[in-house]
Amino acid sequence: MIMRAMGGFRVETRWLSAGLASAALLFAAPMPIQAQEVTLKAAVFVPPTTTYGIPFKRFVDRVNETGKGVLQIRIVGGPEAVPANNQADAVKSGVLDIASIPPAYYKSNMVEGDAQILSDMTVAEQRASGAYAMLNKIANDRMNAVYLTTYGMGVPFHLYLTKDATVAKPDDLKGLRLRGQPNYNAIFKQYNIASVNIAAPEVFTALERGVVQGYGWPLWGINDFGWDKLTKVRVDPGFYNVVVNILMNKASYDKLSPAQRKVIDDAVAWFEADTLTYTAENTKATLDAQEKQGIKTVNFGPEFKKVAVQLYWDDLKKLSPDSIAKLQSLLIKK
Repeated sequence: MIMRAMGGFRVETRWLSAGLASAALLFAAPMPIQAQEVTLKAAVFVPPTTTYGIPFKRFVDRVNETGKGVLQIRIVGGPEAVPANNQADAVKSGVLDIASIPPAYYKSNMVEGDAQILSDMTVAEQRASGAYAMLNKIANDRMNAVYLTTYGMGVPFHLYLTKDATVAKPDDLKGLRLRGQPNYNAIFKQYNIASVNIAAPEVFTALERGVVQGYGWPLWGINDFGWDKLTKVRVDPGFYNVVVNILMNKASYDKLSPAQRKVIDDAVAWFEADTLTYTAENTKATLDAQEKQGIKTVNFGPEFKKVAVQLYWDDLKKLSPDSIAKLQSLLIKK
């Protein structure tokens, strides 16, 4: 063993060399790189501050609050930024990472999505039955998209009339001209209602001028356009469900790190639990507001809802018999 005297100290050169080498390796080794925060681009089919945009913003706010430094979502806007009819394709191509959009807007790509509006289950029950997994798989395959979550379940569609006429039963609707949309077609045809296609921003003027005597619209949101001021009657019971799906580009979802995916998954779990309370509270507030506005109600009885739902199942089965039949068994309580 070679030893040298250094100012009265004896130094073992082998250990000195080893120590210097270790120090060199320590400082030469790359330091751990912290994953950069990822920002996802999102759009919503209506302005984010309107009735059906607000729940999506609540979801985004939750992600941004819990995902600081890890994952954020930036809402680029509503239909003024990306037209609602193009948002599903924008998710498919990766132009958008996320879109909040009803299945009616991508029905040409995935008719099975519309089956969800006929369900009598919560989103949690749809997950437990396997329905949600089936819808997600179809979205994966056809739209390069992941079904993150859904809101609107439990919010029914209604018919609204602007004249306080004597309407006591479905047959009294015969001959009326109502503003419609595709998912009303079957029930309008059943009761000989004339469906008039009018863009939502133009409906107020059409109602005011008597071009139409009413409209089909969900329970929530008639105040967004001021229609409540011209509405005299709401037909009960409501039928179908509002369904707004939060879709994410599959490639964008797959490349998230475990920590980033956890932010999304945790936000989904929070959102689905919180939405139950939010929906109940907002529904009560809406009913109270419509009553205060002087909107009367006429109840056609449970058969009206039953007929509406069955007619739409029948229409969907014509378009995709096997898949819709299977989804019906998974989306309806036994």
